[in-house]
Amino acid sequence: MKKTTYLWRFLGSLTRFIAIVLVAFAMSLALLLIAQRIFAPFHVVVSNSMSPKIKTGDAVVVKDIDPANVQLGQIVIFHDPEDRSNYVIHRVVGIEDIAGVKFYSTKGDNNPVPDNWKISMGEVVGGVSVTLPGFGQFLDFISTAKGYVSCIVIPAIASLLIVTLLGFIEKLVALSKRNEPSLQVPPTAT
Repeated sequence: MKKTTYLWRFLGSLTRFIAIVLVAFAMSLALLLIAQRIFAPFHVVVSNSMSPKIKTGDAVVVKDIDPANVQLGQIVIFHDPEDRSNYVIHRVVGIEDIAGVKFYSTKGDNNPVPDNWKISMGEVVGGVSVTLPGFGQFLDFISTAKGYVSCIVIPAIASLLIVTLLGFIEKLVALSKRNEPSLQVPPTAT
């Protein structure tokens, strides 16, 4: 009888732990999505121009840099001159000073020739702090309806169902214990 009680307690604790992990997972991904939409701490790489260092599907964390102090060989992030809604992550291969304003020539490590533009220091958004291989693909996935449902909604609902089911099982066990006939021990002769 005691072994069964301990087993039920263990299973109950394990089930609660799994539910907590599922909720924590779903909440952390939801917070990641919110942070990405508001603060955009990650930029998803969409080309292999910086391969092998930075590849398509990677995510980079942008760090603040002083655009006036950019050095040759430094990787910078800037608005694409051909589509300002996108960013480019390339290496600085040339620096010119024109009337007190620095202009940078850039090139992707995987590209055979430098870019056909020069960017001014005012166009530099930042530098690359950290590269997270493959994380950009995951960010893109959880931003879709399918990813949101499979990574956030389903784990949250599963944890709710697990806890509800556990509650019902515990009530049934408590009811069955109450309805068990108690063993009467006859008094002993003294």
